[in-house]
Amino acid sequence: MIMAKPTDRLALAYSPRARIQFVMADVADAARALEQSHLCGPTASLALSETLAGVALLGAELTRPQETVTLRLRVSGPVQGVLVEMAQDGSLRGYANQKVLNDLDAREEMDSSEAFGDHAAVQIIRSVPGHILSHASLETRPASVRRALEQYYAQSLQRRVAAQIVAIAYGGALDMARGLLALGMPDTRSDEFDRLAALFEDDTVTQELESCGSLEELGETLGFTDLQSEPVRPLRFSCRCSRERVCDMLLALSAAELAEMARQEKPTSVYCHMCGKGYDVTAEELTVLAEKRKKK
Repeated sequence: MIMAKPTDRLALAYSPRARIQFVMADVADAARALEQSHLCGPTASLALSETLAGVALLGAELTRPQETVTLRLRVSGPVQGVLVEMAQDGSLRGYANQKVLNDLDAREEMDSSEAFGDHAAVQIIRSVPGHILSHASLETRPASVRRALEQYYAQSLQRRVAAQIVAIAYGGALDMARGLLALGMPDTRSDEFDRLAALFEDDTVTQELESCGSLEELGETLGFTDLQSEPVRPLRFSCRCSRERVCDMLLALSAAELAEMARQEKPTSVYCHMCGKGYDVTAEELTVLAEKRKKK
């Protein structure tokens, strides 16, 4: 049974006995908002929601103001790629390269595995404005957000990890998008992590993610009754695009190009690829920008 999901959130907890950290992310509301903004079909929406859950799990480690983590997958499947981002304030945004996959969208049961395909080139970038803090590149076969996270933590951060992501759609409508990470520490008890990793592999964690109401409830079901939880962090769909940023982008054009656009006497439409929002820049505004560009 799928239980009603609360508002998107990021929950963290720690087991002192096993010395394992848990991170759980709910992102269905943000995924639905992106689906509507980009006019995604159901299969691309499912792939986008899984990747959004993945970047939310990575975002648990963001600490600096305005710090962001970007997760990018270039895949061999028909969705071609997905790029998502989470900021330290909990805002989520992103897009799928191909938004309508007619052959897969017509199916009664949605499955993202064919959309992703058998290979993915993955990039994970942490940054603050004007500076990249870290950049990891890896490949997974088959293409999988879950495996990408596991390889990233194991190879780049040398941490033992188990990950699972569950995204479910009924009748073409997204019902759930949730992810779970279990992270080992230098002093983690190997027997406890081995037991937990087996639960990730045999679909026990998948089934529990579909029905649990909280990270504490999930922990008890998996045998971790000593979880110490941090305050839940709210997540939401939000984009940093604005009319001001659009105008700044247009200033990269030459004064002659801006003047020519203004002479068309009709608005120029600019769309944010991260959230799908459109901005109409009027001929009058283009004229002002052309004059400003001349002065530069």
